Amino acid sequence: MKSSLRILFISIFVIACSKNTGNPLPSGNNPPIIDSVKVVFDIISIVPSADITCYARDPDGDSLFYKWSASAGEFSGKGKAVKYIIPPCCDSITNKITIDVFDQWNAKTSYSFNIRAPKK
Repeated sequence: MKSSLRILFISIFVIACSKNTGNPLPSGNNPPIIDSVKVVFDIISIVPSADITCYARDPDGDSLFYKWSASAGEFSGKGKAVKYIIPPCCDSITNKITIDVFDQWNAKTSYSFNIRAPKK
């Protein structure tokens, strides 16, 4: 009897402490797929920059959300197309860019690549 009560108490505790995100993940949800990333440098600009576009899709037809990060520099814009501004200190070194693509259920796919400003 004590063993049964202990198991019941532990089960209730685990259920009470579980995190509810508000959006239960549907069974069979698939993460987004990144098909390609296009980088176009603006070599005429005084500040080195590049237009970067991520081409992604979701096999389930879910909405997609994008999060960009870099080892140095900053991004202008949001979504699948951004402008990456390379800081003056780092235009001669290779910088790592990462794109995380999420669906509405927080399933995630990531892609990282290195970028270096072209010589003028």
